[in-house]
Amino acid sequence: MRVKVVAAALAVLMSAALPASADPQLRVLGTYESGLFNVGGAEIPTYDPLTRRAFVVNAGSATVDVLDLSDPSSPTKVRSLDIVADLAPRSVGAANSLDTRFGILAVAVEADPKQDDGYIAFYSTITLRLLGVAPAGALPDMITFSENGLYVLTANEGEPDTTYTNDPEGTVTIVDLLRLGQHGFSRTVRFTDFNVGGPRNAELPSAVRIYGPGASVAQDLEPEYITTDGETAWVTLQENNAIAVIDLK
Repeated sequence: MRVKVVAAALAVLMSAALPASADPQLRVLGTYESGLFNVGGAEIPTYDPLTRRAFVVNAGSATVDVLDLSDPSSPTKVRSLDIVADLAPRSVGAANSLDTRFGILAVAVEADPKQDDGYIAFYSTITLRLLGVAPAGALPDMITFSENGLYVLTANEGEPDTTYTNDPEGTVTIVDLLRLGQHGFSRTVRFTDFNVGGPRNAELPSAVRIYGPGASVAQDLEPEYITTDGETAWVTLQENNAIAVIDLK
């Protein structure tokens, strides 16, 4: 599994302007209110076409709201998934991100305390039953399926505590769904080779921002968002102004 870190440059790609007649027209079809403003709230959504349901992270709590969108003008709450209860006796904090593919919902869940390694919870979008749990790195942030649905990836931010006394490494977790629960079905990509004195430290571009007090490169790299074409993953290292490129093969 080959990993490369490159300095990020901001580029905006713009296609030819559409004619006025082709401008998209947007209008509100329906809304849903979580009712938890300033406590929780609707944050990250994903849509499952098999069930015509939306799954929404309720920010500030370890729950996921399930909404029936069969009538998009009137979204209706089906129930909430209680991640804390479902993952007990594990100590978990907030649900951070989710994604769906082929009837499976994957939820990135941070531990409590969040500097500990987190989890990925898998649910059926049809029955809403917990299917399994996979280990993830510290503070799994964004989660995504590969297009073919064979893999799930999380960007594990590894954010330090406020005093930097506990600063876990930023990592990326890759789960092979065909081997869920078997030995080696979940793998963690680490950046320790890029540490000072590591075998690949010389490959780290000088523009990559490493600044945390007393932090190694692996501790300071903080994966935030991730996308993949199934063979390669691109991971934003937001605080470092960089992108990690991972060869999934």
